[in-house]
Amino acid sequence: MQDQENTIRCVIKEVNDRVRKHPLAFLTESDIQCQIYAALLPIYGGFESIPNVSVWGTDCPHPMNSMHTSRLHSELLLPEGRIDLAVLDISATRFAFNSNGRFGHAQLETGAHAFIEIKVSRTHRSNISSKARWLKYLRADIEKLRCYPWLSFMLAYDFDLRLSQGEIDTLSELAGPLTRVLYVKDIFGGRYTQR
Repeated sequence: MQDQENTIRCVIKEVNDRVRKHPLAFLTESDIQCQIYAALLPIYGGFESIPNVSVWGTDCPHPMNSMHTSRLHSELLLPEGRIDLAVLDISATRFAFNSNGRFGHAQLETGAHAFIEIKVSRTHRSNISSKARWLKYLRADIEKLRCYPWLSFMLAYDFDLRLSQGEIDTLSELAGPLTRVLYVKDIFGGRYTQR
């Protein structure tokens, strides 16, 4: 697990350096998510055979063709909610399909999984208009990640300098033993117009 954490941390650092150098190039959460996905793809993007496949919703399931997937998944839907990016241990993941062969969900078993949640204070979807709302979103994601017994990263990109170091430390204390809270502040501080 330590090697996997170090690998993911290096990728996150690489992307964070780009965000700090060119904050005006990253307008939304999706922009940063794409950068992290692209940086992780050469490492975790190779295709592997899916050993654990089940078919649900039928009394007489058709046999499944040989299926493959990569360890890296974007927008992984789990029963507890959606994960922005996930690195899965394929041997410890059961993939469920319906009788027509459409993907239904993934069930995770004990294994070397890793999750990455991303929050960006500058967004068009989340209506982050105040410090209280920003804290609410961050706490909700940290609480969701605490429920998982796997390595997790909470990446917060603060383009408005909303939180003090004390508030960031308090958020970090909410994290479980396998959750890492990484908080990035933008040097522009939300002021993108010239004065």
